[in-house]
Amino acid sequence: MNFDKALAPGGQPLPPAPSPRPEGNSSESPSDGQPEFQAGLPIGASPAAPPAAQFLQITLNGDLPLLLPGPNLVEIMKLALGQVVPMFEMAPWVMGLYNWRGDMLWVADLGHFLGLAPWYNQAEATTRHTVVVVKPADSAAQPAAEPLPTLGLVVSAVEAMVSYPAAALQPLPDPTTTPGGPAARIEPGFLPFLQGCCPDRAGQPQLVLDGTALLTAMAQFPAQPG
Repeated sequence: MNFDKALAPGGQPLPPAPSPRPEGNSSESPSDGQPEFQAGLPIGASPAAPPAAQFLQITLNGDLPLLLPGPNLVEIMKLALGQVVPMFEMAPWVMGLYNWRGDMLWVADLGHFLGLAPWYNQAEATTRHTVVVVKPADSAAQPAAEPLPTLGLVVSAVEAMVSYPAAALQPLPDPTTTPGGPAARIEPGFLPFLQGCCPDRAGQPQLVLDGTALLTAMAQFPAQPG
């Protein structure tokens, strides 16, 4: 039987079924051409939220959380102290060279560079280091004559990858008004290597590193002043 041609008793076509009424107390149907939902989103909502920025959460000196922008991240690895070859007449935060995929990778103590205690003076000092390999975020934008280096940064620990919307990035808190905050633990001369902070779930600010500024500064004075 063709249900489109079904007949009522007496041979008359069945009347068309009434249109379903919207649920709720309102007796009016939605406006023509304006659906209540579109692609699973309420009317008026953005069809696609802007992508969140990715960060690698690291720790320095055991209890100082920092966020490293995802575009700067290359690799995370563990290195034994003997795998890093010391070099003479270098800045004290430069630990030496490591043979990384056939290339020479400079390894640096990030905490020492930022004015914190060097790794060998920390309570959790170890002969195996957690190294985060970082690169410029956009190598195409660098001058061809002076490309920024790829460096291995020694950190206390790597926690996790986290994401924040762009609106979550806030200016750095004033160290004078928040003496116990994370910004107060960084030497003032190194504050330009921070681009702001993002609050964690508890509302505590986590400092966000400026990867390009960090690599630029490290490349400018890796040698020990004479």
